[in-house]
Amino acid sequence: VGFEPSGRSFNEITLDAKRRPHNPMINSGAIVTASLVNQGKSPAEKFEYMDSKFKSLAGNVGHVGFDNSVFLSERNSAWRNFALAYFMKENQCFPQGTDIIEVLDLYFQICSMEVTCESLAIMAATLAKGGICPITEQKLLDPDVVKDTLSLIFSCGMYDYSGQ
Repeated sequence: VGFEPSGRSFNEITLDAKRRPHNPMINSGAIVTASLVNQGKSPAEKFEYMDSKFKSLAGNVGHVGFDNSVFLSERNSAWRNFALAYFMKENQCFPQGTDIIEVLDLYFQICSMEVTCESLAIMAATLAKGGICPITEQKLLDPDVVKDTLSLIFSCGMYDYSGQ
């Protein structure tokens, strides 16, 4: 997955010059990134990992949950994301042996996570504090990863308005 703004729609079926998604902040990049979560684990273990990570980043306070109706709606109407995934599979963007349906299910599950303003603010504060949760004082993310993540959010994180 690249790290540059695409200058295109967030769900456009396109890859960069190296035949990879432009960045992880657009649908194609997020889908490929989902394929990298806990490789070799079951779909349930992958979702549990993400759920646990979100809760830790929020200091285990406030609400971090999953909205099954949003998940089912996404899965049943996300034809463009299916097209993106198969386009990327054809262009060998995924690790060998990746099950596209499992990856898309995890992606839709992550997109169906819900948080409160309080829990989201704590997640943001965790990033602002270099990966250390201000509630628990636990180091949850490597500072270099946080620096790169914040750069990507700044340059690519506003969908079609990134870089403007």
